[in-house]
Amino acid sequence: MTTSSPTFLVFDSKTGSKSEDGGLIYCSSEAANVQWPKSVRRGRPRKDITGHGRSSKYPSKEVARPSKKHYEFVDCSDGRRPTDPGSRKFVRTHVMHNYRRQKQIDAQAKPGLQDMEIESRHNDAETIMELERPRILSLESWSRDPFNSFSIKMQPYMHELLHLYVSVVADHAYKIEAYWGLNPIKKLWVPLALTDPALLNSVLFCSDQFRAITNGQKERPSAINHLKRTIQILNERLQNPSQEISDSTIAAVALLALTEQSSGNQANWNIHMKGIKRMVEMRGGLSAFACNPILHDMLCRADIWGSVYRLSKPYLQMESRMVEPSLLRGCDETRGTLAPGFQAVYDDYGFDSDLFDILCTLHTVTRDMDIANPPKSDIIPLELRKRMRSVQYCLLSRGDCNDISGSGDQFPKACHLGVLLYLSTIQNGFWVSWVNKQLIWQLKSCLRRASFATSSMRALRLWLLVLAGSLVLDPNERLWFVCSIVEAVSQLSLSNWCDAKLLLETFAWTGKIQDKSSQDLWDETMRMQHILRE
Repeated sequence: MTTSSPTFLVFDSKTGSKSEDGGLIYCSSEAANVQWPKSVRRGRPRKDITGHGRSSKYPSKEVARPSKKHYEFVDCSDGRRPTDPGSRKFVRTHVMHNYRRQKQIDAQAKPGLQDMEIESRHNDAETIMELERPRILSLESWSRDPFNSFSIKMQPYMHELLHLYVSVVADHAYKIEAYWGLNPIKKLWVPLALTDPALLNSVLFCSDQFRAITNGQKERPSAINHLKRTIQILNERLQNPSQEISDSTIAAVALLALTEQSSGNQANWNIHMKGIKRMVEMRGGLSAFACNPILHDMLCRADIWGSVYRLSKPYLQMESRMVEPSLLRGCDETRGTLAPGFQAVYDDYGFDSDLFDILCTLHTVTRDMDIANPPKSDIIPLELRKRMRSVQYCLLSRGDCNDISGSGDQFPKACHLGVLLYLSTIQNGFWVSWVNKQLIWQLKSCLRRASFATSSMRALRLWLLVLAGSLVLDPNERLWFVCSIVEAVSQLSLSNWCDAKLLLETFAWTGKIQDKSSQDLWDETMRMQHILRE
């Protein structure tokens, strides 16, 4: 039996386009010495086989690459096509290599098409580079704050003023609210100012003025600029009859009035209050602001501060039912209760019904102010302010506080002035401005003319002297009060501050607000008493 020699199908890897067989050669094992090549791993070549650029954790490995062979072999001895997957893949690979090589040769024979393809690729590259190139922003764009939420362009010093207004001015302007954990500046004014440039400029003006006055400095140019800008915006709004007067517009004017009054600029306060009165009337009166009690309180505060300072009638008119003394009492009180000191004076002297109700309301206010560790509340301080405002409007609307004729009974007038001074003190109504000389002169006149014959009335006289003397800064005026207190202390046989404080607390006294300034006045009194005895 004769065995035929195996036949091999050989691919000539160097065969060109002129090959007649298309790169295929058949031969038997007897005609050639066949050596099967080692298997070669196909794919992308390894990068930098010398190890450069690779980490020490994954070093490059030397791969033994076989030398290139001109022929590759596939076993076709059975006369059929290869059926095993490895052989079929091997054949397809070489066929595809030959196809790509032929296509490359054909492309080189047509240079026009190649140039068009290169130009197309170049244009595509330019387009990609143009799309990827970032747009260069202007300096103005880079200067914008991406988180800016202010209604005006803020400068660094403006942020300092705003922080001062929220953290420091709030404690001075809203001292009562702070006891109940309420800060209207954080709750309402600053969020509203962020949406209104007029109110924000007014806030910055107030803060700048506060810093200048408390530091003993003159009015800053920046404060004047904020004032001018606020007035400019307000005038533009008021000149447009179709534009509704918003809460923020009225709040901006009210804050200007408060700031001017605190700075001692009574003429400017007078101008602002005339504008507020007109705007409030256009909105339907103070009752239209009942739904916004914080704004209502701010309007009344701006009106009262200047009116108390001048002892004049207020610009705004509260509802009559809120001003009537008979309605100042709480709903649960059929007849009010007087403080012990005022009760003793009432037993000796007697009050009319209006003054009696006012003093009863004063006692409830003092009692609420003396609550230790009050709970956090937004309603209690606003209701407390409302009662104080009612008393102040009632006293100022009577007009007898500014009576300089000296006629009539001076004792009730002295009580009226004392109540106004006390309420302004506990509300910090003189937070940066001094008390008006006219008010002090009126009180001194009453103290000289009125008769304080009984011990209860002498105690009331001491309360009035300490109340006013602790607010006076003028040296001559303060000396008069110190000497008068020395006389009153001798009549009442008081020798130390503790006994004097107990007597003052029988009338109307808020120690956490009044103790410090009053004790300083008491120390001056004791020094003066020692000098007079020598």
